[in-house]
Amino acid sequence: MGRPPGFDRAKVMQAVERKFRRTGYAGTSVDDIAKAGGLGRGSLYAAFGDKSTLYLETLSAYCDRNEAGWAAVLEGPDETALERLRAYLVKSARVVHDDPDGLGCMVTGFVVEGVDHDPQANARVRQALARIAGSLTECVLAAQRHGDLDPEADASEISQLLMAVNRGMEVMARAGLDAAALERVADHAFAGLPLTAQTRSQQAPRSATADAS
Repeated sequence: MGRPPGFDRAKVMQAVERKFRRTGYAGTSVDDIAKAGGLGRGSLYAAFGDKSTLYLETLSAYCDRNEAGWAAVLEGPDETALERLRAYLVKSARVVHDDPDGLGCMVTGFVVEGVDHDPQANARVRQALARIAGSLTECVLAAQRHGDLDPEADASEISQLLMAVNRGMEVMARAGLDAAALERVADHAFAGLPLTAQTRSQQAPRSATADAS
């Protein structure tokens, strides 16, 4: 199969990215990639290079979108920082279930698979995680400035906790835990944050589902 008429590089990249996310680096062959992109082997190599090069390109593009997506959830004024942290947890609980194919984060997939074929890919994943942690830390600091979270708490440790919950919920979703159960996990994680006494007194009981509706 050669390069089809009307070849759309962006669409091919999207299809290949989803294939890597579905079966991982090791579980995806060059033939799998060619089939997912609707290309012959020769056209694939000519347009994208080898499997490792294509994986790095799709991973980098995914990381760019992922970082921007979480930044959009977490950035904003101090007054709404606590609600943005809640939104981060709720969205984390739904990432897999909201995907039509039940695919998880490509970054998490990379880490869980233990891919070490390319130090550039490893560096890009570390960079993505650091940037998301940075966005979370800034949001935590904003909530502290507004008096919603204990100002003595370590903001970076809270962000690491939230990221651990985020990644753990994704893995559990892929293992079959349903969205409602994950939303309850998000609620408990939020309640476990070092909220100030004033904030706790103002928090009305509500489910993650109701919060996002």
